[in-house]
Amino acid sequence: MLCALTSVAGVLAPWSGTQAAVAPTKPYVLVAAPRETAARGQRDYGPVAAFLTKVLHHPVVYRHPNGWLTYELWIWKDRADIYFDGPQFIAWRLHYLHQTLGPRVPQTQDWRLYTWKGSSVKTVAGAATGATLCAPPVPNFGTLWVTSLFPNPARQPYIRNMHGWKRIFKAVTDHQCTLGIGPRLTLHYLDPSHNKVTILRRSRHYPNQGFTISRKIPGPVRREIVRALLSPSGEKAMMRLRKRFSHGRRLVAGQARQYRNVDVGLNAQWGTVYATGIDRYLRQDAKREGFAVAQQAAP
Repeated sequence: MLCALTSVAGVLAPWSGTQAAVAPTKPYVLVAAPRETAARGQRDYGPVAAFLTKVLHHPVVYRHPNGWLTYELWIWKDRADIYFDGPQFIAWRLHYLHQTLGPRVPQTQDWRLYTWKGSSVKTVAGAATGATLCAPPVPNFGTLWVTSLFPNPARQPYIRNMHGWKRIFKAVTDHQCTLGIGPRLTLHYLDPSHNKVTILRRSRHYPNQGFTISRKIPGPVRREIVRALLSPSGEKAMMRLRKRFSHGRRLVAGQARQYRNVDVGLNAQWGTVYATGIDRYLRQDAKREGFAVAQQAAP
């Protein structure tokens, strides 16, 4: 009887708010292409996450992917909420995931395919077979643009992966590679008088890097994120990002039509990935690599 009374007393005891389990708020996840160390990623993008946390009154965290395979898997599965990366990824997400386009870097991306001065290669077609291309590994946008110039896989130049535009330029001028790829302004800086290399193909003016926001976030919140990033306070929060990618210039509002068909090269690359059944491998790789997670305190 005593046990029964104790049980009844427990049921009839007054409710206390401290006894209720409070469900944790799920943060919005900000990610960026893994072009740097986790420490530098936190330094450049962490203030953006902290600023959005303060504006939205909702936690926003920056997560640094430890490799490109992990990052590509997260794009395919739309596992993040806010992305900052190159135009090929932006175009793909706008096309297939119908994300909201956020601010973008104002400068355009202009690529140049070149060879050394006096090379026997005079045209792109002449470089199709047997040539060596020094270029960053895919999915670098410049490399994807070059590979799109050679639609026949049997007649593509051999790609020698190399990091750094100056290093690529030197490899071409030293005749270590037949072809090189580089941004227009970088090539103009390295060879202002056009005495060292010959331009074989000039790209069109492509839009630059920027933000996209997943449809998992409610529409009003997405619009608030775009507005906040374009505000003076947003400019301040993106100071390191702007200094690194836009020479300090403020980011501008993007238009989806500017990114139409910019994902063509990426489609070809990822189509091959899916065809070879590598998706399962990527899942295993992402599980092994994981993410380095850090949450910034609001300023």
